[in-house]
Amino acid sequence: MPGPKALTDRSVADLWKEVKNPERWWDDLQDELTRTIKDLLENALEGELLEQLHARWYQRNPDRVDQRNGFYMRSLQTRLGVIQDLRVPRSRNGIYQSELLPRYQRAEASVDQLVKDAFLAGVSTRRVGEVLKPVLGTATSPATVSQIAKHLDADVAAFHKRALTDDIVYLFLDGVYAKVKGTDRAHRKPLLVAYGITTTGERRLISYRLGFSESEPEWEAFLNDLYKRGLEGKNLRLIVTDGGSGLHAALQTVYPYVPRQRCWVHKMRNVRSKLPARQRDACVQQLRTVYLAATQEAARERYKIWVQRWEETAPKAVECVRKDIDELLSFLKEPAAVWRSVRTTNAIERLFREVRRRVRPMTCFNNNDSCERITYSVFSYQNTKWEGRPLQHFTQNT
Repeated sequence: MPGPKALTDRSVADLWKEVKNPERWWDDLQDELTRTIKDLLENALEGELLEQLHARWYQRNPDRVDQRNGFYMRSLQTRLGVIQDLRVPRSRNGIYQSELLPRYQRAEASVDQLVKDAFLAGVSTRRVGEVLKPVLGTATSPATVSQIAKHLDADVAAFHKRALTDDIVYLFLDGVYAKVKGTDRAHRKPLLVAYGITTTGERRLISYRLGFSESEPEWEAFLNDLYKRGLEGKNLRLIVTDGGSGLHAALQTVYPYVPRQRCWVHKMRNVRSKLPARQRDACVQQLRTVYLAATQEAARERYKIWVQRWEETAPKAVECVRKDIDELLSFLKEPAAVWRSVRTTNAIERLFREVRRRVRPMTCFNNNDSCERITYSVFSYQNTKWEGRPLQHFTQNT
């Protein structure tokens, strides 16, 4: 029978066998870490006080600027748990101000970031505290979560004021709607969105604004803001839009000389709405062959055939396409590799799916600021994700 191992020969596995309750062991380790951090913080605060007062305990120093005045107790929430009864020193005349632990701070900065990330990931305000309690050691109240989320306001303001680079080749403009609570009821408000492809083939969410409508004045104010901040359009080859009259009138004022492409998805929806049910599938299927043509000449020929086929039986649908056909085929002047990407505003619609996913747990935005924060967070994440990752079919052909 082998005898006991010498202490120096024992492995971590041997030591672990002596732990009677592994779950309790982790709790004990957590408590020990918290006590260690508390001691380190209290020592650091004491050193900070000595440095600011220019005098040690009981030292008579002509350079002394203040006197000690005991301490007070504070709790501090950290990523490793809550530190209770932390001794924070103070001075008689208030000269001492801690940089390590600012006044009124009750949580470590990384804890606030963790709460913010959980909120932006889709966890509701009321459930953030419940979800993070096993990690933080205590539940964060919904009011605290809301206060932490408000810190995004400065980031939102900086995003709306930042200078823009004039390197956009393809500009996509569309309005997507969000429900925002008002005094008496929820209102559907448009988010005016500008998305672009740069000269290096990178995708970029350029700007967004929460408005009241998609009218010409709203769009003109939005576009003028882009222009004044640096997007003068010197590299613009095509502007892709949903076809709204207010937007096109505003474009005529701000970017009058840039070719426009009307979104085929929006146009097809409009055509379907002007057809009886028995005609929809056949008419729309034939119209789809127009934008799928291999050349501009072939597209025009297919369009003429479609008009001849449906002009008598579906005159409203034909007129809906006829008035915009030139702008519907603008994309065919660009390299063939980018046709699929620039003939619709689907890119913006895909972006806003993430916003809708985030809003789903809360039904609608509580106010305008809430809408701005969450939209900014989703779009900012996408910009970071896209940075340095150009689309290959744009870099090879533009």
